[in-house]
Amino acid sequence: MANRITGGLTVSGKGLAFIAAHEGFVSRAYLDPAGVLTIGYGFTMRSRVFSSWWLTRYRQSLRQGDSLSREDANRLLLTLLEQEYGPPVARVLPRLKQHQFDACVSAVYNLGARALGWKWARALAAGDVSRAARLLARTGVTAGGRKLAGLVRRRAEEAVLLRSGRYANGQSGPSGPDDLVKRVQEALAQLGYRPGPVDGIDGPRTRRALLSFQRAHPPLVIDGIAGPATRSALQRAVARLRADRAGVGSGVLTVLAGLISGWRLPEAMIAGSALALLVVGVAVAWRYRGRLKRRS
Repeated sequence: MANRITGGLTVSGKGLAFIAAHEGFVSRAYLDPAGVLTIGYGFTMRSRVFSSWWLTRYRQSLRQGDSLSREDANRLLLTLLEQEYGPPVARVLPRLKQHQFDACVSAVYNLGARALGWKWARALAAGDVSRAARLLARTGVTAGGRKLAGLVRRRAEEAVLLRSGRYANGQSGPSGPDDLVKRVQEALAQLGYRPGPVDGIDGPRTRRALLSFQRAHPPLVIDGIAGPATRSALQRAVARLRADRAGVGSGVLTVLAGLISGWRLPEAMIAGSALALLVVGVAVAWRYRGRLKRRS
């Protein structure tokens, strides 16, 4: 398929389905795991084509909770691939087979055109497809400093497509334990939503827990489905929970350090420090209970 802008390849129908499946369609704008407002098939205001379309239609930047129809999203995805993400691949890597082109455009759609200057792309330009696939499989799998399972899976499937021409659909099978469902269940359990056993099976208890989480986190769509927006919100909520727990520990240490160094602390902090010292004292007494008994 020729691209009318560059004269090179354009994404095939299978490639389009591959990218759409990995991105997932979301009708309302949400914050992705890196904190970037996202809508549709991973559209953000960082995209030249999407931002121009959005500003022309709505006269303002994308905001959390804004909506987009699937029909508009489908047209936009085709336009973005043809005008923004396909041409750089065609210019930098002009002698690709169709499945290789589709894999590269998927990676660039997710990582940006800068990825065409990375090691995997340089290996591909040199004709070493196997090495390019190996490098691509471990490239760009983190967001916000955390390794994300969805990115790991996407890079792995892009690498398989690049090397062998096999198109995966970006989704897990319809039956049996699902690692993605397990991760969702683990997050829900950490947040206190009681999804039932962490078994990878998307049963009624997991769906009820998801519905409760979605109701508590507008503007998520309340549908009991762990789509991209819900998974992103879960990741952020778990990160906040861990940060809060770490903050409590840091707060106790700060209070103790202040007492030791003779700082003048507010009454509330002094009360808290007294409780912390009591806890520490009990722990020390329990740790050395045997010695204390012998001495008495």
